[in-house]
Amino acid sequence: MTELVLPQHGNVLGTAFGGTVLAWIDVCGAIAAQRHSNTVAVTAAIDQVHFLAPIKVGDVVVLSARLNAAFRSSMEVEVEVKVEDTTTGHRRRCVDAFMTFVSIDGDGNTSPVPALIAESSDDERRARAAADRRAARLASKR
Repeated sequence: MTELVLPQHGNVLGTAFGGTVLAWIDVCGAIAAQRHSNTVAVTAAIDQVHFLAPIKVGDVVVLSARLNAAFRSSMEVEVEVKVEDTTTGHRRRCVDAFMTFVSIDGDGNTSPVPALIAESSDDERRARAAADRRAARLASKR
């Protein structure tokens, strides 16, 4: 997903409002979750967001999402935000986020999601880390 940071997205410092970037992250993550589940997916939690570098008005922002884990009806999606220099193609990482989405059926109830098959040791590591974040999130609700 690509966005151009326009003046209305910026604050008095000429950088993007964090809330605007979060909205883009939410949309990008939801699309990834919906593609995996083939259902509507709603945001259940934003587990971590790390703003690593400023995003300036006029920047081209590239967002990418990947599923880290699929549970019964929920999925963890990692979204990475980079600023692209359109003259060189170089991309600089600016934001990382981990979010949980829940699959919803036509009646508004949670719906099972397909398993996510790990294809590499990195996929397995990401799935374990996602399970740890999920356990911590669920424990904090008690």
